[in-house]
Amino acid sequence: MWGIILLICICGAPFVLLRWRETSVPNDLLGEHGQHITINGNQVAVYDQGSGPVIVLLHGFGGWQATWHQIQPALQSAGYRTIGIDAIGAGASARSTHPNDYTTESQARNVIALLDHLGIAKATLLGHSYGGRIALQTAILAPERITCIIGIAPESLVIDRPPIAKVVTIPIVGYALAFWSTTPSLTGAGLKAVAKRHDWIALQQHEYARPIRVQGHLAGQICQSSAPKDGQKPVPQYYKTISCPVFLIWGDSDPVFAVRTGSTLVQNMIDAQLAVVPNTGHLPHEESFVETMAFITQALAQSQPH
Repeated sequence: MWGIILLICICGAPFVLLRWRETSVPNDLLGEHGQHITINGNQVAVYDQGSGPVIVLLHGFGGWQATWHQIQPALQSAGYRTIGIDAIGAGASARSTHPNDYTTESQARNVIALLDHLGIAKATLLGHSYGGRIALQTAILAPERITCIIGIAPESLVIDRPPIAKVVTIPIVGYALAFWSTTPSLTGAGLKAVAKRHDWIALQQHEYARPIRVQGHLAGQICQSSAPKDGQKPVPQYYKTISCPVFLIWGDSDPVFAVRTGSTLVQNMIDAQLAVVPNTGHLPHEESFVETMAFITQALAQSQPH
């Protein structure tokens, strides 16, 4: 009897508690350097700073503009124009309820549309994890627009969404699972699970949790779980066709996508290199900023026209 009551409370509470969690609106996250641009029918948060050759920054799943709090100013100081984009469903961008908005093809087409909107003919793409997959997809769809790709542990060979994505779409039970698993107070634990070095987490976990409080966030996450993975040209099938230089940066202890994935990519791509960051997990740009920035600088020096 008590077990049934507990189950009812666990499954029912999210429908009540969500209104106290999702109290922010996207504008609250924009900050002084962000702006909203309507792209393909959605409000997309864009952070355009600096001057020089263009580098588009594409965050990973669970990240947003705050992901680049060290990388972005360092690149600007080095003479680059950085354009950060919050993916649909993340940061200060729209929480769409249309599954097709969450395919990597749609996210990549947003990147291309943004370049068109800003009058940028060609750019370097710097993507982490899921953002790395968007970068690869963009190069597959519009190779003439990409100078090079710098991928930090890019998601690349995965074919489907993880099994939990199917569970999340189950009515009531899935909704409850999605709600409790994305509790903001668990953000620090989630970051620790994918990182090797933890000294930075206490300072950054609040920033990673902020998007969870945006209105419509949970609905967007559930919608994304039911979305197709890629599109007409899936990354695992087409990544070998990418002809621009690809520079991969990988933590040697990455528990999400093992470093051997990077080796596989290098073996099968036309022009790819791999740099491994020691004693580092899935977030090299956070865990090992100095080493990671050194590899990024090296990649840019090799790829930028002189």
